[in-house]
Amino acid sequence: MKKYFLLLVLITISSCSNEDSDTKLKKTLEGKWNWNGSSGGFTGTSSTPESTGRIIYIEFSGSTYRNYINGKLLFEKKFEIKTRKSILGGQRPMIVSTDTLQYFIPMSFTIENDELFLSDECFDCFGSGYTRMK
Repeated sequence: MKKYFLLLVLITISSCSNEDSDTKLKKTLEGKWNWNGSSGGFTGTSSTPESTGRIIYIEFSGSTYRNYINGKLLFEKKFEIKTRKSILGGQRPMIVSTDTLQYFIPMSFTIENDELFLSDECFDCFGSGYTRMK
């Protein structure tokens, strides 16, 4: 009986830990992020605010992801965080749209201090860097 109880406890803890981890990651995304630059694509192009003349920022609020260019809302999508196998290798947390009616490329991400790095989860796509706005 003790073995079954221990097994039940272990299953419960392991099933909750990923959800808790994803919830914590979602909270670390909260707020506005200023775009520093992007690179990638088939030709390996790079772009920055200086090279494009665009001021881009993204905002995560609750389960909503917004993208702004020069102060105008470009799009707004509902999202969630899922840990999945990445094309970059291993398991990574990803921003995944919950809106099934619109196409959205999942993005894996890392946060280091006040820097956010997003990578589109597709070959020949882009990676972008952002700084948290205070």
